[in-house]
Amino acid sequence: MNSETVSYLNSLGLTEYESKAILSLIEKGALEAPEISRNTDIPKTRVYDVLEKLEKKGLVIPLHGRPKKFQSIESNKVIEKLIEVKRKEFKEIEENALKLKQGIKFNEINETQENVLRVKSLTDFDRILASEILKAKKNVIGFTEIKEKRIFLDEALAKAVKNKVNVQLIHSDKEINKIFGSAVSSKNSVHSLNAFVIDGKKIVLGLDDFKEQKQRYYFAILQNKSLIDALSTHFSQKWEK
Repeated sequence: MNSETVSYLNSLGLTEYESKAILSLIEKGALEAPEISRNTDIPKTRVYDVLEKLEKKGLVIPLHGRPKKFQSIESNKVIEKLIEVKRKEFKEIEENALKLKQGIKFNEINETQENVLRVKSLTDFDRILASEILKAKKNVIGFTEIKEKRIFLDEALAKAVKNKVNVQLIHSDKEINKIFGSAVSSKNSVHSLNAFVIDGKKIVLGLDDFKEQKQRYYFAILQNKSLIDALSTHFSQKWEK
Protein backbone atom coordinates (compact mmCIF):
# COMPACT_ATOMS: atom_id res chain seq x y z
CA MET A 1 0.00 0.00 0.00
CA ASN A 2 1.50 3.32 -1.11
CA SER A 3 2.47 5.38 1.94
CA GLU A 4 2.32 8.64 -0.03
CA THR A 5 -1.30 7.93 -1.01
CA VAL A 6 -2.15 7.17 2.61
CA SER A 7 -0.51 10.46 3.69
CA TYR A 8 -2.43 12.36 1.00
CA LEU A 9 -5.75 10.93 2.20
CA ASN A 10 -4.75 11.79 5.76
CA SER A 11 -4.20 15.40 4.67
CA LEU A 12 -7.73 15.42 3.24
CA GLY A 13 -9.21 14.51 6.61
CA LEU A 14 -9.17 10.71 6.90
CA THR A 15 -7.46 8.91 9.76
CA GLU A 16 -4.68 6.48 8.91
CA TYR A 17 -6.97 3.47 9.43
CA GLU A 18 -9.72 5.05 7.30
CA SER A 19 -7.20 5.78 4.53
CA LYS A 20 -5.89 2.22 4.54
CA ALA A 21 -9.38 0.70 4.59
CA ILE A 22 -10.66 2.78 1.66
CA LEU A 23 -7.49 2.07 -0.36
CA SER A 24 -7.86 -1.65 0.28
CA LEU A 25 -11.43 -1.54 -1.04
CA ILE A 26 -10.44 0.55 -4.07
CA GLU A 27 -7.61 -1.82 -4.96
CA LYS A 28 -9.34 -5.16 -4.33
CA GLY A 29 -13.06 -4.47 -4.73
CA ALA A 30 -15.80 -5.62 -2.33
CA LEU A 31 -14.36 -7.23 0.81
CA GLU A 32 -15.48 -8.59 4.14
CA ALA A 33 -14.32 -6.74 7.25
CA PRO A 34 -11.86 -9.52 8.28
CA GLU A 35 -10.31 -9.39 4.79
CA ILE A 36 -9.77 -5.65 5.13
CA SER A 37 -8.14 -6.24 8.51
CA ARG A 38 -5.79 -8.82 6.98
CA ASN A 39 -4.91 -6.56 4.03
CA THR A 40 -4.02 -3.67 6.33
CA ASP A 41 -2.75 -3.31 9.89
CA ILE A 42 -6.22 -2.35 11.18
CA PRO A 43 -7.00 -4.48 14.26
CA LYS A 44 -10.07 -6.72 13.98
CA THR A 45 -11.53 -4.91 16.99
CA ARG A 46 -11.39 -1.58 15.12
CA VAL A 47 -12.21 -2.46 11.54
CA TYR A 48 -16.04 -2.32 11.85
CA ASP A 49 -15.84 1.06 13.58
CA VAL A 50 -13.58 2.36 10.79
CA LEU A 51 -15.97 1.08 8.10
CA GLU A 52 -18.95 2.64 9.88
CA LYS A 53 -17.22 6.04 9.86
CA LEU A 54 -16.39 5.68 6.17
CA GLU A 55 -20.02 4.76 5.49
CA LYS A 56 -21.21 7.92 7.31
CA LYS A 57 -18.84 9.96 5.16
CA GLY A 58 -20.45 8.47 2.05
CA LEU A 59 -17.26 6.72 0.92
CA VAL A 60 -18.21 3.09 1.59
CA ILE A 61 -21.35 1.14 0.71
CA PRO A 62 -22.33 -1.94 2.76
CA LEU A 63 -23.56 -4.79 0.55
CA HIS A 64 -26.48 -6.87 1.81
CA GLY A 65 -25.85 -10.57 1.98
CA ARG A 66 -23.97 -13.17 3.96
CA PRO A 67 -21.17 -12.81 4.62
CA LYS A 68 -21.53 -9.02 4.69
CA LYS A 69 -19.19 -7.17 2.36
CA PHE A 70 -18.23 -3.53 1.89
CA GLN A 71 -17.52 -1.67 -1.32
CA SER A 72 -15.87 1.68 -1.98
CA ILE A 73 -17.47 4.30 -4.19
CA GLU A 74 -15.47 5.17 -7.34
CA SER A 75 -11.93 6.25 -6.50
CA ASN A 76 -12.28 9.67 -8.18
CA LYS A 77 -15.50 10.25 -6.23
CA VAL A 78 -13.64 9.53 -2.97
CA ILE A 79 -11.20 12.37 -3.68
CA GLU A 80 -13.97 14.71 -4.85
CA LYS A 81 -16.00 14.15 -1.68
CA LEU A 82 -13.01 14.74 0.60
CA ILE A 83 -11.96 17.89 -1.26
CA GLU A 84 -15.53 19.22 -1.10
CA VAL A 85 -15.53 18.77 2.70
CA LYS A 86 -12.26 20.73 2.85
CA ARG A 87 -13.70 23.49 0.64
CA LYS A 88 -16.67 23.87 3.00
CA GLU A 89 -14.35 23.89 6.01
CA PHE A 90 -12.11 26.59 4.51
CA LYS A 91 -15.11 28.63 3.34
CA GLU A 92 -16.52 28.67 6.87
CA ILE A 93 -13.16 29.81 8.28
CA GLU A 94 -12.87 32.51 5.59
CA GLU A 95 -16.41 33.73 6.30
CA ASN A 96 -15.62 33.99 10.01
CA ALA A 97 -12.43 35.86 9.23
CA LEU A 98 -14.34 38.27 6.97
CA LYS A 99 -16.85 38.96 9.75
CA LEU A 100 -13.95 39.78 12.06
CA LYS A 101 -12.41 42.03 9.44
CA GLN A 102 -15.68 43.92 8.92
CA GLY A 103 -16.72 44.12 12.55
CA ILE A 104 -13.62 45.29 14.41
CA LYS A 105 -12.17 48.81 14.31
CA PHE A 106 -8.60 49.59 13.34
CA ASN A 107 -6.58 50.44 16.45
CA GLU A 108 -3.06 50.69 17.74
CA ILE A 109 -1.86 47.39 19.20
CA ASN A 110 -2.43 47.02 22.94
CA GLU A 111 -2.74 44.16 25.38
CA THR A 112 -6.43 44.31 26.25
CA GLN A 113 -8.29 45.34 23.11
CA GLU A 114 -9.17 43.28 20.06
CA ASN A 115 -7.65 44.67 16.87
CA VAL A 116 -7.70 44.32 13.13
CA LEU A 117 -4.50 45.75 11.71
CA ARG A 118 -3.09 46.63 8.32
CA VAL A 119 0.54 46.35 7.25
CA LYS A 120 2.28 47.12 3.97
CA SER A 121 4.50 44.05 3.87
CA LEU A 122 4.83 40.53 5.23
CA THR A 123 8.03 41.66 6.95
CA ASP A 124 5.95 44.07 9.04
CA PHE A 125 3.54 41.25 9.85
CA ASP A 126 6.48 39.02 10.84
CA ARG A 127 7.78 41.68 13.24
CA ILE A 128 4.42 41.94 14.98
CA LEU A 129 3.84 38.18 15.07
CA ALA A 130 7.39 37.64 16.38
CA SER A 131 6.81 40.13 19.20
CA GLU A 132 3.66 38.26 20.21
CA ILE A 133 5.42 34.88 20.08
CA LEU A 134 8.19 36.22 22.33
CA LYS A 135 5.56 36.98 24.99
CA ALA A 136 4.56 33.30 25.18
CA LYS A 137 5.16 31.59 28.52
CA LYS A 138 3.92 28.05 27.85
CA ASN A 139 2.92 27.22 24.29
CA VAL A 140 2.37 28.43 20.75
CA ILE A 141 0.28 26.51 18.24
CA GLY A 142 -0.19 27.63 14.68
CA PHE A 143 -1.34 27.00 11.15
CA THR A 144 1.05 28.59 8.67
CA GLU A 145 1.72 28.65 4.93
CA ILE A 146 5.05 30.43 5.11
CA LYS A 147 7.16 29.00 2.29
CA GLU A 148 10.60 30.41 3.04
CA LYS A 149 12.76 31.39 5.98
CA ARG A 150 11.88 34.80 7.42
CA ILE A 151 14.41 36.16 9.87
CA PHE A 152 12.15 37.84 12.45
CA LEU A 153 9.85 34.83 12.75
CA ASP A 154 12.73 32.33 12.71
CA GLU A 155 14.48 34.15 15.55
CA ALA A 156 11.30 34.44 17.63
CA LEU A 157 10.49 30.74 17.26
CA ALA A 158 14.07 29.77 18.14
CA LYS A 159 14.02 31.97 21.26
CA ALA A 160 10.63 30.61 22.29
CA VAL A 161 11.88 27.01 22.04
CA LYS A 162 15.06 28.00 23.95
CA ASN A 163 12.83 29.45 26.70
CA LYS A 164 11.09 26.05 26.95
CA VAL A 165 7.93 27.22 25.19
CA ASN A 166 6.24 24.30 23.40
CA VAL A 167 5.89 25.31 19.73
CA GLN A 168 3.72 23.21 17.40
CA LEU A 169 3.04 24.18 13.78
CA ILE A 170 0.89 22.64 11.06
CA HIS A 171 2.00 23.47 7.54
CA SER A 172 0.65 22.57 4.11
CA ASP A 173 4.23 21.99 2.85
CA LYS A 174 5.83 18.58 3.56
CA GLU A 175 9.22 20.31 3.73
CA ILE A 176 8.25 22.33 6.84
CA ASN A 177 11.29 21.17 8.82
CA LYS A 178 13.56 22.76 6.21
CA ILE A 179 11.77 26.05 6.85
CA PHE A 180 11.59 26.10 10.65
CA GLY A 181 14.13 23.49 11.72
CA SER A 182 13.79 20.37 13.81
CA ALA A 183 13.50 22.24 17.14
CA VAL A 184 9.93 23.20 16.26
CA SER A 185 7.38 20.37 16.46
CA SER A 186 5.59 20.27 13.12
CA LYS A 187 3.17 18.26 11.03
CA ASN A 188 2.06 18.41 7.41
CA SER A 189 -1.61 18.92 6.54
CA VAL A 190 -3.39 20.76 3.73
CA HIS A 191 -5.01 24.03 4.89
CA SER A 192 -5.19 27.71 3.93
CA LEU A 193 -4.67 29.45 7.27
CA ASN A 194 -2.18 31.75 8.90
CA ALA A 195 -3.22 31.66 12.55
CA PHE A 196 -1.30 31.40 15.82
CA VAL A 197 -2.67 30.83 19.33
CA ILE A 198 -0.39 32.01 22.13
CA ASP A 199 -0.73 30.47 25.61
CA GLY A 200 -4.38 29.70 24.81
CA LYS A 201 -5.21 33.36 25.48
CA LYS A 202 -4.47 35.30 22.32
CA ILE A 203 -4.79 34.63 18.59
CA VAL A 204 -2.95 36.27 15.70
CA LEU A 205 -5.09 35.60 12.63
CA GLY A 206 -4.24 36.43 9.03
CA LEU A 207 -7.24 37.76 7.13
CA ASP A 208 -5.62 37.81 3.69
CA ASP A 209 -4.02 35.23 1.44
CA PHE A 210 -0.38 35.70 2.45
CA LYS A 211 0.80 33.68 -0.54
CA GLU A 212 -0.24 36.51 -2.87
CA GLN A 213 1.75 39.70 -3.43
CA LYS A 214 -0.37 42.65 -2.22
CA GLN A 215 -0.02 46.34 -1.42
CA ARG A 216 -1.32 45.72 2.10
CA TYR A 217 -2.23 42.79 4.33
CA TYR A 218 -4.89 42.56 7.04
CA PHE A 219 -4.66 40.50 10.20
CA ALA A 220 -6.26 40.42 13.64
CA ILE A 221 -4.92 40.18 17.19
CA LEU A 222 -7.75 38.87 19.33
CA GLN A 223 -8.54 37.62 22.80
CA ASN A 224 -11.84 36.04 21.75
CA LYS A 225 -12.21 32.86 23.83
CA SER A 226 -14.79 31.22 21.54
CA LEU A 227 -12.60 31.70 18.48
CA ILE A 228 -9.47 30.58 20.35
CA ASP A 229 -11.25 27.45 21.62
CA ALA A 230 -12.58 26.64 18.13
CA LEU A 231 -9.17 27.07 16.48
CA SER A 232 -7.42 25.12 19.26
CA THR A 233 -9.89 22.24 18.85
CA HIS A 234 -9.41 22.30 15.07
CA PHE A 235 -5.64 22.25 15.58
CA SER A 236 -5.83 19.30 18.01
CA GLN A 237 -7.94 17.30 15.56
CA LYS A 238 -5.43 17.94 12.77
CA TRP A 239 -2.44 17.24 15.00
CA GLU A 240 -3.76 13.91 16.27
CA LYS A 241 -4.49 12.50 12.80
